[in-house]
Order: sequence, then structure tokens, then C-alpha cells
Amino acid sequence: MHRFERLIVHSLLAILTIAVLADFGGRGSVAIGDDAEAAKETLGPADELILRGKTGDLTLRDDDGGLAFGDDPTSRVWSIGAVNVPKLLGLLMESDRFGEDRKEIQATAETQNATFEAQFQAFQEEHAAVTPESPEFPEVQARFQAMMQEYQTWQKGTMAIQQRLGAEQIETAYRELIEAVDIVAEKRHIDIVTRFVPTSDPFKADNMDLASEQVRRRLFLRYPDAIDITEAVSAELGL
Repeated sequence: MHRFERLIVHSLLAILTIAVLADFGGRGSVAIGDDAEAAKETLGPADELILRGKTGDLTLRDDDGGLAFGDDPTSRVWSIGAVNVPKLLGLLMESDRFGEDRKEIQATAETQNATFEAQFQAFQEEHAAVTPESPEFPEVQARFQAMMQEYQTWQKGTMAIQQRLGAEQIETAYRELIEAVDIVAEKRHIDIVTRFVPTSDPFKADNMDLASEQVRRRLFLRYPDAIDITEAVSAELGL
């Protein structure tokens, strides 16, 4: 090979070497994430992601918008929320919509009770002079007992009406609460919503039984504030 030819070959090799090194250096900088734009790149799209483990592989995949890690229906990641149910139920029951019916029944009961009291008062005044030794005492006593029986029957009936109304209102309020929870959960893509009472809430208990009940109502002992969707559900209910 002539000297001139060798010079040409050596020059071409030098140029190729520089080009390869430059290309390699560029790819290396992207791989280690030095470039800010490269760091924003996402992995995928992919149907599955396989993670190697000591006991076997773990396959991650999409399952109707959720992250699944197995074939079983329960083998998926669930998002969770929590609602202070006693607080919201209490606010619903205190609202005018529920309170008016209870006030109406209470007003009717107070009117009827006043009528009974007036009857008792009039009876006592009418028979104030009667004593156990009086000949008419057995008859007066029987009439009084009949009046008491009528009053007690009325009391039981009134209490039953109030209890029945209260039970119906609690169920209605609960159903409305569940509807509001469903709406908020759909908007926020929450799979599971549980009831809870914040650990910081005061017990407001004056005996051991009530204090123990307050402990049982506090389902979570520690939790991130982000799972509490009480305010969002309250807004959905218009409270």
C-alpha cells in the first residue's frame, strides 16, 4: 500500500472512531437520566409489567382501570376512602326536612298530654274530699285506674309512633348518605369507602360503656388525611 493510500485509510478510521464515541456518549447520557427531557419519558405502553422476586414473578396489569397483580378477583389494588358517618347522619337528622315531622308529632303529643293532665286535675278537684273510708271510694278508685290505664296506653302508642318515625328517618338519611358517597367515589375513582370517626374527636362519654363504644367506633388508629372524604360527601348532601 502506498503512503498516500495509508494516510486516507487512517483518516477514515479516525473519523469513524470519533463518530462512534460521540454517539455512544449521547446514548449514555440519556440512559442515566442526565437529560431533563429524557427523565420525563414514561415506560410503555405495555400490556404487562413483570417483576422478578425470590418466590416467583409478579405480573402487574390493568384491570378495568385498576392495578391487578394476579388472576383472582381480589388480586388487585383498591383505592380507599373514609367518611365520618355519625357526623353526617347527625347533621341530616337535625336538618329542617327531617326535624319538621318530628316537631309536628311532638307538638301533637304535648297537646294530648295537656288534655290528660287537665282531666286528672279536674278529677282530683272533683273528688278531693273522698277518703279511703268514704263509701264511694271503690268507685272513684276504679275510675281513676281506668283513666291511668287510658293514659298509659296513649303514652305507649305515642312513643311507638315517635320511634317508628325516627327509624324511618334514620334509614332515609342513611340511603341518601350512601348515594352521596357513591357520587363522590365515582368522581374520585375510589373503590372502597368505610365509615370512621377521627381519632382526635372527643369521646363525650360519662361512663365506661359509652367510652368503650367510642373506642369501637374509631376504626382506624392511624391513617393519612387524604382518605377522609367527609367534607366532599357533606357538600354533595348540601349540608
